[in-house]
Amino acid sequence: MRSVWIVFWREVLVRLKNWRFWVGTLSFPVLIFLVWALPALIERFSQEKEVQVLVVGDLPLPAEKTPFRFVPSGEAPLDSLKALLHEGQEDLVILVLPQNPVESETCTLYTAFSLSAEKMEALKSILTEAFRTYRQAALHLTSEALTKLLTPPKIQVYKVTEAGAERYSAGLATVIGIFIGLGLFVLLLGAGYQILASVVEEKSNRLVEYLLLSAAPTQILRGKVLAGLLLSVFQMIVWGLALLLGRSLAFSMLMEVIQGQLHTIPWLWVVSFSLLGLLLYTFLYAAAGATSESVTELSPLSQAIQWPLILSVMVLPTLAAAGEGPVLKVLSYFPLTSPMYMPVRLIATQVSIWEAASSLGILFLTLLGTERLAARLYKHALLLYGQKLSWKAIWQIIRG
Repeated sequence: MRSVWIVFWREVLVRLKNWRFWVGTLSFPVLIFLVWALPALIERFSQEKEVQVLVVGDLPLPAEKTPFRFVPSGEAPLDSLKALLHEGQEDLVILVLPQNPVESETCTLYTAFSLSAEKMEALKSILTEAFRTYRQAALHLTSEALTKLLTPPKIQVYKVTEAGAERYSAGLATVIGIFIGLGLFVLLLGAGYQILASVVEEKSNRLVEYLLLSAAPTQILRGKVLAGLLLSVFQMIVWGLALLLGRSLAFSMLMEVIQGQLHTIPWLWVVSFSLLGLLLYTFLYAAAGATSESVTELSPLSQAIQWPLILSVMVLPTLAAAGEGPVLKVLSYFPLTSPMYMPVRLIATQVSIWEAASSLGILFLTLLGTERLAARLYKHALLLYGQKLSWKAIWQIIRG
């Protein structure tokens, strides 16, 4: 075990000292900052001209609301107002309101220049509020009555089990499954590729000869896997904080769906399946790295390993919407997809403990077999310089 930790800390220190690791880790938070904060900063410090709106109609509008200033046109005919636009009047638009705002909501805007999408949305928001206030007064509606009129219906779903009925969100299983799949995918992008690149790099520079003096091949592989997972989790925490601070829509959707439903999620099963699934895919990456001789060979192999996760995320909403079925049940037992689909079944339907335990057992046995296979491939490929394992050699290694 001491040798595993030696390799583990060496991998961690090597990656932390590599500037490429920090570029990959911090580039995503910088991107989130640019997407979220930069437009707000530009809008705050820019000196945008105020748009003057000549209003034709009797709907009461605020005298001024950024970025507009509303000016009643009085009895001036519309044609004479349009002439002001032909004269090249800058930042001037004409807004024609309906004669009866209760019966009609169509407004006409005349302009000689293009209004940005942001300004159009701001104008629409101002008109929406004005129409609502006018109609509320015209129809003699109280604020309570208007609130009840505009409140959409809510559907509460209860899952019936032997212990009784428990409330849960209808989309909870789908959202949790998708986040598990995306989480595994993101972690593998970091940990898996680091392990692939590390194995290929050490085979090329013959550094592995020195590592073999203090650790066995299996211990070296385990140390690499643990180090890659730790650094990848660190990257994911940094990215998650960036999304949270950037008010990400994904986090908002997740919080909205699971609000008040956390107690219905079988967290022990979800964490167990996610952890074993992550280790399984990581050892698959390590095995792929052992069979490669150059970085150019890594891309096709890594893509082949990622496809089960990508397809699982793509078809999950359809399978979850169709309910419990043979396809969903089979995928909840298949090791490459069970880390996603068994938690989905546990949340959405009543699954017996022996079914969940059987699926977890299959996943665990597959993990042990994959670790053994990766260790064999890694051991045979360590000292092969300038060449790679052939399919015949790989098959002989698999057969033992």
